[in-house]
Amino acid sequence: MLKKLIICMLSVLPYLPHPTFGQNELANSNPGKKKESSVKLSGYVKDLVTVSVPAGDSLWHFDNQIHNRYNINWRLSKTLTFNIEGRNRLYFGNNVQFNPEFDNQVTASLDQWQLDWIVGENDSYFFYANIDRLNIQWRKGRYQVIAGKQRINWGKSYVWNPNDVFNAYSFFDFDYEERRGTDALLFKYTASPLSSLEVASDYAETFDSLTMSIKYNFNQWEYDFQVLSGKHLEDIFLGVGWAGQVKSAGFKGELTYFQPYNNNQEADLAASVSFDYTFPNTLNFRLEGVFNSNTGGEVTQIDILEPVTAKTLIPNQWALFGTAGYDITPLVVVNVNGIYYIDDQSFFINPDITFSLNRNTEFLVASQVFGGDENSIFGTLGSFVFTRLKWSF
Repeated sequence: MLKKLIICMLSVLPYLPHPTFGQNELANSNPGKKKESSVKLSGYVKDLVTVSVPAGDSLWHFDNQIHNRYNINWRLSKTLTFNIEGRNRLYFGNNVQFNPEFDNQVTASLDQWQLDWIVGENDSYFFYANIDRLNIQWRKGRYQVIAGKQRINWGKSYVWNPNDVFNAYSFFDFDYEERRGTDALLFKYTASPLSSLEVASDYAETFDSLTMSIKYNFNQWEYDFQVLSGKHLEDIFLGVGWAGQVKSAGFKGELTYFQPYNNNQEADLAASVSFDYTFPNTLNFRLEGVFNSNTGGEVTQIDILEPVTAKTLIPNQWALFGTAGYDITPLVVVNVNGIYYIDDQSFFINPDITFSLNRNTEFLVASQVFGGDENSIFGTLGSFVFTRLKWSF
């Protein structure tokens, strides 16, 4: 009951008038200077329509999701900042009506402390609220400490991030652009503009569920490097990542070596490498490959929205990603993404076009096409068509 009350109170915060602490005092002391509000509110409202076209002769499904996100940043003092971010999602359509696992799929999370609440549900709709950022940040000089729900993004590559031991994500979940966070404590020391040291640990009820790491960033030969080591669930790991250029093309990569400590299992290696290039006319290309030894030797069907970890980025060993994009006009942008799983020759194609209607509003049309043999990873997933109208504030 207490949890529901907290979620309810936090969910309505974005819609309440927010204060501008200290504004009157400043105006009296210096009438000609406008003080920036100590509370900042931003977010968006989206309407996502999905048409699911299953493989074979199954019936098409039509679904709708109204998605509201709010981001609140409250500057408590010169050194302290409080952040809360969350989202409210209302689902209705065929998936809600006919998929018995729908609520479990929506609420699936790797968080140890879930601030979520099913606001309401029946056979026609599912209304779900959750908070994915809730932290306090202290910053002074070269030092920074963040405690609470946050995103610790340590990846360098675009699609697959073996170094992202805290917050790895699935590329298929395109509508969650903020990506998932974690309950953690992060300490950062910035030694110079080109070097820093970070120490982080998440919260877990058992030692085997805990992830903690130390990461050192530095610049050498005009490349940004990172070296990290620590404990990820039931593994000790060592990782390295880099980002730089080969002539005028971007060159990024990362690899992480995982060694289980509880049993005699073999060590695992996850690695990704990517190249990207943009022409002066905005035409751009990206190519990325990933290797993952942690597959168990079997190719299985996957849930494309299931949370992943740095050790389980793909369910097979080898995959390739490619993308091409072009700005038809400054207000109309097209992209085509593709993934090819080499082991079982299944594939994913994802074209999209975005129209900027005004400064705060955009309209997206996209498709996700999955293909392959019946027993392959993508063999029975079918295809999806999306339209999304988004208004940001």
